Amino acid sequence: MSDKSKQFKQALDEHHQWPCPYVYKFIVPAGSFDRFQALFASEKLETRQSRTGKYTSVTMTSTMCSAEDVMAVYEKAAQIPGIMSL
Repeated sequence: MSDKSKQFKQALDEHHQWPCPYVYKFIVPAGSFDRFQALFASEKLETRQSRTGKYTSVTMTSTMCSAEDVMAVYEKAAQIPGIMSL
């Protein structure tokens, strides 16, 4: 695990009591949104398309049981080319 990952895990553990709802926010390129939906098919997604239609902003709230679970979702989302995690 990289130092950055360790710091992120530590920050998550300091600010959350597991299990708890965790809010994810992503900016997904329009051409990759179908792939994003397929990866997170079981999740409730709130979406909003950009004015130009090039991107879709996604808010996803999930109950997470640990910092590792949160990090696993970010790793899964990183499979999408061009995705931005906020």
